Amino acid sequence: MDLQAILKRVQGARAALTTRQLVTLGVSFVAVIALVIGSAYWISAPSYGLLFSDMEAEDAARVVARLKTQKVPYRLDDSGRAVRVPEGRLDELRLDFAGGGLPASGRIGFEIFDRTAFGVTEFLEQVNYRRALEGEIARTIATIDEVSAARVHIAMAKESLFGSQERPAKASVVLKLHNSNRPLPESTVRGIVSLVAASIEGLNPDSVVVLDTFGRPLAKGGDADSSLGNLQLERQQRIEAELASRVLFLLEPVVGPGRVRVNASVRLRGESEEQTEERFDPTAILRSRQYTSEGTIAAAGTPGIAGARANLPPSPSEPAPAATLASAQAPAGTTRSSETANYELNKVVRHTVRPPGDIGRLSVAVLVDHDQVTTRGKDGSVTKAAKARDAATMQKIHDIVAAAVGFDAARGDQLTVENIPFDDSEADDAPPAPTILQRMAPYGDDALRVLVVLVLGALALLFVVRPLVSRVFPPPLTADHVAVESLKEAPRTVEELQGEIEAQLQAAESAAPRRLTALAKRLGTIAQKEPETTARLLRTWLQEEEQ
Repeated sequence: MDLQAILKRVQGARAALTTRQLVTLGVSFVAVIALVIGSAYWISAPSYGLLFSDMEAEDAARVVARLKTQKVPYRLDDSGRAVRVPEGRLDELRLDFAGGGLPASGRIGFEIFDRTAFGVTEFLEQVNYRRALEGEIARTIATIDEVSAARVHIAMAKESLFGSQERPAKASVVLKLHNSNRPLPESTVRGIVSLVAASIEGLNPDSVVVLDTFGRPLAKGGDADSSLGNLQLERQQRIEAELASRVLFLLEPVVGPGRVRVNASVRLRGESEEQTEERFDPTAILRSRQYTSEGTIAAAGTPGIAGARANLPPSPSEPAPAATLASAQAPAGTTRSSETANYELNKVVRHTVRPPGDIGRLSVAVLVDHDQVTTRGKDGSVTKAAKARDAATMQKIHDIVAAAVGFDAARGDQLTVENIPFDDSEADDAPPAPTILQRMAPYGDDALRVLVVLVLGALALLFVVRPLVSRVFPPPLTADHVAVESLKEAPRTVEELQGEIEAQLQAAESAAPRRLTALAKRLGTIAQKEPETTARLLRTWLQEEEQ
């Protein structure tokens, strides 16, 4: 089809249309073009992700100025407190802004001392130091997951030569939580108090007050009893969790994973206890024993000659008289001995001091599932059946649990181990496979865009482009279409029908010679290609005529 024929058809279609139809077609064509261009722009437009939220006005202004400098497209949400950027550059920009110290949540840190100013007084230096310290502590507290923002106010300690005029350091912290309906854990509050107290010189943790943005006190200065109670509660929970995990660690390899449940309850003593005990044993024991002995030796026989000569030592040349030797060898005087024994009763003194938080009573409950017995049939099928555990096995489990938790009957502890079948109806069901929508969830936004564009394009093709093309390039009419169109016309008379039938008969008579000529040529061609078949056919015809 050449260009002139196309132009003629277009001109003919235009001549057949009215002005209103032409305007409608033009508007539809422009709408389709706009739809295609808008869809292409919508698909190619980047999706924006949240860069920062809950920013102060000063931080938001600095972030926007930096984005403009880097020529990064952005959007503002939440009355200018949140900034969105293209998702493809989200991680890169977060790292870039974090390296530059943005956002700072409106708090000035130690960067206030980066620029040295001359002529600054000592008072102004102290004020700047306090501002920097408050800002740095607030930034550190804001890094906690549960905390969205924080503000810190410090009253620095004032030293004086007189003790009555000294002022201790104090601090107050205001927290903005991500979830205001859920209270901040006590451990986190104590951590914040310890952080503030350790960051400020001379600050006692009892002098730190922590509030949230709703005015609810999270930590009061000097509230030691509350802190002690929270510590005891945490210790109780920690002991219970440790006992339960210890029993599970011992029993799961025996009964199977997931077939044992343990619950431990511990009651701690809330007060300290001091006890002194003194006991006496009625059995006497020997403490000490003392021996005493005295004696006097008296002279025996004739006394010696008085005088100086008698006192002289004997001469070796002269032998001593026999009476003198006898008197020297004989004992003289009397002896006396005594014994003293001291006995005492046995005494035992015991002083016992128990601090608060000691275990007063322990209760442990253990549930054990039935044993799973596997049987294999003759046809190779495997069946599982639950069977109750025997008393000997349960007693062994009871003894193991008692040894693991430190069961003490004298203390009033209670231990219960029962064999109860578990409900495995939900465990047997396999987790359902993820649906197509669940798998396509991460790509839902882009897929929705493409789907909308495809639907709009299909609607435009069906209701705009196709009617327009059918009008400009009408399809050729076939015999069926002619018959249908003829049926759509008004009913004809009998004379018209008779004239139409006669015209068709005359056309058939005039076309008969041409048909015979065409058939003769076709038979000649077939006889040349297949002479045997043609001869067989003629022989058959001759036989039929003879008969």
